Amino acid sequence: MNPNQLGQNLLAAYNVCRTEYNVDMDTYNAIRNGDFSIRTPFIECFGDCLVKKAGFMNDDLSFNKDVIVKFVSRFIKPEDSESVYNQCTADVAPVLCATAFDVYQCIYENALSKWGTKRNGK
Repeated sequence: MNPNQLGQNLLAAYNVCRTEYNVDMDTYNAIRNGDFSIRTPFIECFGDCLVKKAGFMNDDLSFNKDVIVKFVSRFIKPEDSESVYNQCTADVAPVLCATAFDVYQCIYENALSKWGTKRNGK
């Protein structure tokens, strides 16, 4: 994937990781729609795949600030994007799979969830 496209095609990352992890459709839709109550170690690793394929996080568990800020600014005011990045990546313990899932959940709750209302014209 072109580095300039990282974070732009989250749907492609969802689909690649769904195939890699053989995630059933109900679980897949739950994660896409922000249902974090289904969290398990397996789902955390699916989230890890998703966050890495989208370019938000590297294999060494470091974050790609520019990618996250640019992505988040598609859903909320650009001036608020950096604060979402800071909120979602500050004080995150580097734990395989769990770290990525926590960051995904935070980004979803602070930016992506607003996309549904924007997408539906509300």
